[in-house]
Amino acid sequence: MRCLLLGGGGPVGVATLYLLKQLGWSAWVVDPRKPRNFAESLGPLGPALLGWTEQQFALDDLGAMLRARQFDLLVDLTPTLDKRRSVLLADELGVPVVNSTVVDYQDDIHVAAFGFIYERPQVRRRPHVAASGMNPGALNAMAEEVIRQHGVPDQICYWEYDDTIPQGGFRGPSTTWCPGESGAEMAEDWTFEVLEEGTILLHEDALSWTAQSFRGCGAPLEALGIPPEGDAFLIGHEECVYLGWRHDTAVRFVYGFHPENMRLIRQAGYGFVPELLVREPGRELFGRDVVGVSCRYDEAGQWVGRYCLLENSPARPCDTNATCWLVACGVVAACKLLAGETVQPGVHLTHELTGYLPAFRSLVQVHECTVPAGPGGQP
Repeated sequence: MRCLLLGGGGPVGVATLYLLKQLGWSAWVVDPRKPRNFAESLGPLGPALLGWTEQQFALDDLGAMLRARQFDLLVDLTPTLDKRRSVLLADELGVPVVNSTVVDYQDDIHVAAFGFIYERPQVRRRPHVAASGMNPGALNAMAEEVIRQHGVPDQICYWEYDDTIPQGGFRGPSTTWCPGESGAEMAEDWTFEVLEEGTILLHEDALSWTAQSFRGCGAPLEALGIPPEGDAFLIGHEECVYLGWRHDTAVRFVYGFHPENMRLIRQAGYGFVPELLVREPGRELFGRDVVGVSCRYDEAGQWVGRYCLLENSPARPCDTNATCWLVACGVVAACKLLAGETVQPGVHLTHELTGYLPAFRSLVQVHECTVPAGPGGQP
C-alpha cells in the first residue's frame, strides 16, 4: 500500500510512519516541517519513506498530487484542511481517506461533531474512516463493544491519565500532544459534557472550570496507580458527542497529567504554550499514558470498561511518545481495515465498523475492567 501522509512531521505522524513500515507499506509525507531528529529515522524507515514535500498543502495541491501520483490511501493528520471537502475530493479521485478528526480550524469541537452527524459528506466511490486515532476512534469502538455486550449504560466516561515526565524533570507546563491544540483545549475552547438526549452543557474553558478527580470515572484506579483525587480537567471531545447522541446517554471526558505538570499548567494560567515532550537523544521520557472508557450500569451497580496502557520507552523512535503512538495505532487500524476491501463506500465512524477494533487490537493490547459503582457512580 502506498499512502499519502499529510501532517507526517508531528509525533503522531512519526509513529504512523513506523507502524506503516511494520505492515510493509510505504508513505510520501507532506508537512512544512520535518521532525527535529529526522536524520535518526532515515535509516530505520528506509524505503518505507517514499519522499517528503516540505510545504503547507491546500485542497488544490492535494488534488494535483493525487492526480499526479498513484496512492492507495490518503492519511490526513492536519488541523488545517477542510475535512469535509478533502474527503469529497479524494473520493472523486478514487482514493480512500483516513483522518484523525472531523474537527478543523473552522468550527468549535461540538459544532463540528454535530455537523458531521447530521450531514455527512455524501460519497459514492470509496470507503473512508473519519475520526480515527485513540480518541475518538479506538475509545468509541471500545465503548460500542461494551454496549453491544451489556446494553445502553446510564453514563459513559472517557478517562486519560498521562504521567509522562522527561529526564531531568519538567522545564515548564508540558504536553505529549500538539502544543497548540493542547493549550487551546485547556485554556481557549469551550469545554463541555453531554447530558441525556444529546444535550450539550457548555462551560467556558477547562482551565477555569471545576477541577475534576478520577474518582467516579469507572477506572481501576488502584490497579493502575492513578491518584483518585488527582487534579484533572473536564475536556470537551468529539467522542462525547458521537456516543451521547447515538445512545441517548450522558458522556464526559476527564483528563489529567502528572501532578507536577498539572501544577505548572495551573500556575501558567491563560496564554501558555506547553512544551511538547517527545523522545530525544540524551533526553528520555518516563511514565506512561493510560486511556480508557467505562460504561456505568446502575442496576448492576458497576462500571464496565476497556483501556490501553503504554509506557514510554527507549525502544520507541525519536520525536514521538507513548500518547502519540497510541493515536497512530488508532489511525493505522483504520488503514488496515480499508486495505481489507470489506468496507462499503461511505464515510464511517470507527464504532460503526465491527472490524475496526480487531484491527486495533492487532497493534496494541486492550485491557478489560469492571469497577463497583455506588450512588452517583462513585466507587
